[in-house]
Amino acid sequence: MLTAILVDDDYPVVRYLSQTVLWDDLNIKLIGCYSNGLEAWESACQSPPDIILTDIGMPKMNGLEMLEKFCEINPKGRAVVLSCHNEFKYAQQALKLNVKDYILKESLDVEQLQHILKNIVADLQLENKTATDIVLYKQKNQSAVKEKFLKDTLFQSYWTKEAWMEQARTNGIALDAKSYIPLVIMIDRMSTVASNRRLNDYTIAFSVENVLQDLLDASRWLTFRFSNKQLVILYCSNNGDKERQTIYYAMREAIAAIQKYLKISVSCIQGREASGPKEIQEILLPMLNEPEHSFYLRESTVHSFERLPFSRGDMYTDYASLFSSINQSIALNEPDVLRSTIIGWANGVRANRFHPSDVKELVLQLLMDLQMKTKVTLQYHPFLSGEKLYDAVNAIETLDHLEEWMIQHLNELSRRLSLYAISSKRTEVIKAQQFVVSHVTEKLTLEDMANHLNLNSSYFSRLFKKETNQNFIEYVNMVKLQKAKELLQQSSKSVEEISDYLGYANKSYFIKLFKREMGMRPSEYSVWSKGHLE
Repeated sequence: MLTAILVDDDYPVVRYLSQTVLWDDLNIKLIGCYSNGLEAWESACQSPPDIILTDIGMPKMNGLEMLEKFCEINPKGRAVVLSCHNEFKYAQQALKLNVKDYILKESLDVEQLQHILKNIVADLQLENKTATDIVLYKQKNQSAVKEKFLKDTLFQSYWTKEAWMEQARTNGIALDAKSYIPLVIMIDRMSTVASNRRLNDYTIAFSVENVLQDLLDASRWLTFRFSNKQLVILYCSNNGDKERQTIYYAMREAIAAIQKYLKISVSCIQGREASGPKEIQEILLPMLNEPEHSFYLRESTVHSFERLPFSRGDMYTDYASLFSSINQSIALNEPDVLRSTIIGWANGVRANRFHPSDVKELVLQLLMDLQMKTKVTLQYHPFLSGEKLYDAVNAIETLDHLEEWMIQHLNELSRRLSLYAISSKRTEVIKAQQFVVSHVTEKLTLEDMANHLNLNSSYFSRLFKKETNQNFIEYVNMVKLQKAKELLQQSSKSVEEISDYLGYANKSYFIKLFKREMGMRPSEYSVWSKGHLE
């Protein structure tokens, strides 16, 4: 919002304009009213307004003298003169002081003034946008120059330090220093950030780069963009050993500032000291191109780069108990237990330091086994398909993120399954519901279910009806019909094949149940649903 002040020794005029002009509608904030030029100057010179409405003839300092002073500190400001002087010399003098309009008080009309102010606002907004666009263009252009210089540094092997520094100077980059400490800034969870913010990777990286440049002293810290996920900083050092703590705390402050202003998490990896371009190559390339060594690093933190060995132990030793624990937590809809199980597993992985590709392979196996086990009958979001799961897991770059993602994903799976389970505190009922979901293709009877739970069939029937407000066979048919709807939408199976697949001995009975539930025959639903989805 633009700012404005009113300056006039005629108090009724000031009061009238301050109350009558629709300042908010014009996107203007009236920040002061003054009775003479000197008072306005002394009060507003530290934060000059964008627009000044002023009289000319006033005591202590007239309006034109005041405007001349404001023009010196804010040449882009605009002014409107409200005067009793109908003389050409005043109007001529006012035009030299960014005066947009010269209005005689005797002909003052508020609507006319508002129209003038509206044009001033549009003019200033356009001017500000143009200035911003120019700054952004220069920044992006310089950023591209620096990015090319960094990649030349990393992939050219013939540069001496002197030639390298001279090339830097040619590109407007000051690299005169005894040594250099390279750092890599990684934007955590870039795909998630881009999706949530509806921004592309380039814009996010550009924003992070600008914040770093604003925070860090450009004479010591040189920021380069390597990719849309990674930025590089070269710290120009005079004594690397003594300055490591300075670097560490400066980067912690930078990470906190990026989180505060951009709401983005970044992590930093600090390399060892380098004396010139050849050493920078040797240090930076592994930091940039070997992401597996960052897998176990905590996000939003500063780390020293290390190539530590990965464990060759068997990750699958406790796989059966892990699977069983997660499967039970999902079936019983116990998010706290599920979360505790995943965190415990992740801590074990972290302690053993298995290779990241092996960790992701186990997670994918676990998720696929869970899907096969439950055979969920709901129409799931596409991320549950094998291809989507593979893409999602392999895009994750840290164990922190993988742990959090698994908790969210499995809780969503549990939530979807629980849609079939009418809220019940009885474990027997919940187990029965989840058994039906997991064995939807089998023929299920009340007696078989009661035997599976080691309960008397009459007792189980009464218990299920009391807890769910429907009898067991009604629930079985509901689950089977949900699966039938999914198959009719997504497969090429015939109605007879679906009836057999879901354990119905009588096709006519299946069609009758389906029509009663959906109001149309399965064949009609298949045509309707596929056309509807298209």
